[in-house]
Amino acid sequence: MARVVAAVVGAMTLLGASAQERPQLSDAQAATMTMAGYLGDWQPAPLDPVRWTPTFVVAADGSGTHRTVQAAIDALPAKTAATSTTSPPSRAYVLVKPGTYREPLCIQDKAPFTLYGAGEPSEVVIVEGRYNALPKAKGESAHRCMPLLDAESYGTPGSASVMLFSDDAQLARLTIANDAMDRVRDGQGYPAGVAESGGAQAVALMTRGDRIQLEQVRLIGHQDTFYAERNVASASTGGRGPHAVPDEARVLARRSEIRGDVDFIFGGATLVIDHSLIVSRAGRRVPGHGGHVIAPSTPNALARGFLIQDSRWLAEPGVAPASISLGRAWDRGVARGEWRASPSIPNGQALLRGNLFGPHLAPWSASTSRRPFNAVGDSANRMAEYRNLTLPDAVPVAAFDAVASGDGWASMNGGTIGGAKAKPEAVRVVRTRADLDAAIALGDTPKLIALAARIDLAADASGRRLGMDDFRDPAFDFDAFVRQYDPATWGRRDPSGPLEDARKRSAKKQAAQVVVKVPSNTTIVGITPDAGFGGGSLMLDKVSQVILRNLRFSDAYDFFPAWDPNDNGHGEWNSEYDTVSLREATQVWVDHCAFDDGERPDPREPVALGQRLQRHDGLLDITRRSDFVTVSWNLFRRHDKTMLIGGSDGHRDDRGHLRVTLHHNLWEQLKERTPRVRYGQVHVANNLYVATAGGDYPYGYSIGVGIASQVLSEHNVWEASPGIGPERIVRLLKGDRLEDRGSRFNGDPVDPVRLLRAATPDKAVVGESGWTPPYRLSIDVAADVPARVRAGAGTGRLW
Repeated sequence: MARVVAAVVGAMTLLGASAQERPQLSDAQAATMTMAGYLGDWQPAPLDPVRWTPTFVVAADGSGTHRTVQAAIDALPAKTAATSTTSPPSRAYVLVKPGTYREPLCIQDKAPFTLYGAGEPSEVVIVEGRYNALPKAKGESAHRCMPLLDAESYGTPGSASVMLFSDDAQLARLTIANDAMDRVRDGQGYPAGVAESGGAQAVALMTRGDRIQLEQVRLIGHQDTFYAERNVASASTGGRGPHAVPDEARVLARRSEIRGDVDFIFGGATLVIDHSLIVSRAGRRVPGHGGHVIAPSTPNALARGFLIQDSRWLAEPGVAPASISLGRAWDRGVARGEWRASPSIPNGQALLRGNLFGPHLAPWSASTSRRPFNAVGDSANRMAEYRNLTLPDAVPVAAFDAVASGDGWASMNGGTIGGAKAKPEAVRVVRTRADLDAAIALGDTPKLIALAARIDLAADASGRRLGMDDFRDPAFDFDAFVRQYDPATWGRRDPSGPLEDARKRSAKKQAAQVVVKVPSNTTIVGITPDAGFGGGSLMLDKVSQVILRNLRFSDAYDFFPAWDPNDNGHGEWNSEYDTVSLREATQVWVDHCAFDDGERPDPREPVALGQRLQRHDGLLDITRRSDFVTVSWNLFRRHDKTMLIGGSDGHRDDRGHLRVTLHHNLWEQLKERTPRVRYGQVHVANNLYVATAGGDYPYGYSIGVGIASQVLSEHNVWEASPGIGPERIVRLLKGDRLEDRGSRFNGDPVDPVRLLRAATPDKAVVGESGWTPPYRLSIDVAADVPARVRAGAGTGRLW
């Protein structure tokens, strides 16, 4: 049975954790704990490197103004000099060219400046390899910014690769790393003086200042990666003396990445992390040892410490489920068992809101002084959550993954990865239409959309379901339309004139609301049981690299279907919306989804102009030169014209395209087109067809062999109710090629080609598809298909 994804809303608790272990804020409480509240009167400006002109350029090869980052920093004006004038100091810009700069960097008391890399953040790396227990002689400086002359080791502060002790500083598009423990594996290979119990602290970045802004910055380490500190009275000792309330120390990290394993985001600053990636690392520690993510040491007199919001908390492969605590309070300078509530003793504060959590996370842990985590009482911790969402075990590595090698046509032509290259800021948890629109607005930027709700595409911003009157043009009257275009008076001409124009305007208004155009490089995965879309359509038009998984698509209802007086010779109503439509779309994977008509089936619609109104078009149509598509493990049910592959006999430019694989899908209570193929090389394998004679959707046929199509059928299974014979499973529709291997009908072998030849003796049916799959899809024998498909197809089956 699929495990339930736990969605945290308001005061609800997360799966497996009590309110005591995972305290949640109410809506009213959360309204006062926002980024604006944490940052106060500081409103950080957007960082746009395109607009910057470098003051200095760092390049190790000598092509810039300086060869080292420290040299460029030293050339910047000091804060005291900059503030001695009456005019505000201008900002300096230091551009660092791609390369690795191994140097302990000290930035102290500088005028406002921006340090930024050229290119991707991973292309500019500032790194050192010092650690807490690394010996040094008394009198030797641990770090230019913090000498610690009396110490005999570098200590945690002295290990920092970069010390940023300056106000109004900005870092962008670069990596700061500490690689001291990179060679340690499974607790083996520690340097002298280091063990699992201590000494391995190795800071990548230490900040001590106000209005410090990080944008697209990668901080890489193990224990104590990011140390966000305050100007405390005993700064020279590393912050372990008296606990005076210091000045402001606000830090904002946006669209950044922080990796570590123990207490790797810690300190006493007011730290906001927004739209970022927080990764718990594997490999260093002895297997079975856990870790902690955050360790705030907020002064007791301050209400706001850490705020982490709209971010992904994931783990490297090898980190066990529930092995890493969200964090613990750093009771700085307090011995074990000695913590008492006092203005002079810190009590870390943190709020985690709107994040996406991986399954590696466990509840909060006891503090560094072994104070048990409590949500209430005299020793209460000040750490809480609001509207976070936790993924089950398989989701980070499976549901957001690319299509597997050999998994049908989508695995060819370089494969289908969707939005797998998304940067932290392009990973969105979507709960509302507004969230969805914001994610879609990223355009072709790689994006991962974790859908945590069912979104009614026909609803307005307040959630009210819109109806015909909301979309109807004032000049459109349905009854008048029917009277106007009655074939008895109008004939068989296409509708034209004011009423048809008004219908088209009405349809256009509805389409603007209910059609979502999915851009290229997009992965959408449902992560709650109800995740999906109703009342509208996802359109994949002229796009590439799209993955849709674990979503329910339902009821793409058309209020204004078009009347075609010549369709089928007697006229038909034709609706506009497929629940999902592919047009000139390439590299698409649709997996573990469910498709249906919802609660408004077409057979219950009224009759007009002699024909029943059609409100739903296809469930999943693949047309107009779409290519390299895999449709796997989906449930299609309760529909009429289910799937077109190739939209018209006249679309001759579809030749050489429409390469589609359909495998392990369950088709039930469907009338026809499962699929109906024109032109394409289509592989239909291990599908289960349940054919029923009655109900709203009585069975017609399954596979339609259309013009110039090349269909390969392998080990498919039909389960048919009495009165339905095997001769109905395949229909010849101007095509002449079908190859079948090993399929069964009601448990017996079936030969669709022989049946086609018998039904159409005047046609020369070729029993070979004319192509061989260039991929290695694993094919089950037909006898295993019903159980496998029933157990695995549809939503809720990925984990």
